[in-house]
Amino acid sequence: MKPASRYAQIISYYKHLIETGALAQGEKMPTEAEMCELFGVSRITVRQAMDGLVQLGLISKVQGKGSYVSFKKTGMQLNHLVGFSEEMRSLGLTPSSVLLSRGLMAPGGAVAKALQIDAQQQVYVIKRLRCADGIPMSVEQVHIPFFRFPGIESLDLTGSLYMLFQNYYGCECAKAVQHIQAGAATAADARYLQIKPGFPVLNISRTTYESGGQPIEYVESVYRGDRYVFTVTLE
Repeated sequence: MKPASRYAQIISYYKHLIETGALAQGEKMPTEAEMCELFGVSRITVRQAMDGLVQLGLISKVQGKGSYVSFKKTGMQLNHLVGFSEEMRSLGLTPSSVLLSRGLMAPGGAVAKALQIDAQQQVYVIKRLRCADGIPMSVEQVHIPFFRFPGIESLDLTGSLYMLFQNYYGCECAKAVQHIQAGAATAADARYLQIKPGFPVLNISRTTYESGGQPIEYVESVYRGDRYVFTVTLE
């Protein structure tokens, strides 16, 4: 058997350290000079190996700062309706939310259309930063008809809204229509998500319906593009 090339040996070495957790997510990788000394190879060989690790999704390069171990992507199912909190718990992660703002306002045209209400009717707008194991995952802005959920602004809005809908208002979420589009982080979203403006994100809009077919929620979310992979089961 032909021995592995030097750059392949380097890839194998760091792949094992990353996959076993010896190099943690977000941890800075050794410099090129340190790798050259450790493996007794040229910078060209080290760069080949680093490019290989990038292609495997194990590390990411930050211009002017070096290379870092990539964060594992959180898998989310698209073929069944669950909220963020339930999804994160199913993955063994601890969900949490930071309430950024809440209030009553008249909806814009897209919101009114999604909720099937007049543009003059008020909606609650709840903006939250959603986290898993304390790591920012998404910024979401929820729009719900105020007449369907009176007094919800006085409840704890940092947990599952779907549980509030069910427990306080007898509202069962039956289905949702969701649209996903690639985008770039705005300066405001980048600040919340701890990324740079222009960083790849997933812009997701979702309209949720209760069992009678009435829309009860319209959500606009921005997810970190490096933290999510969405899965659909087709049969």
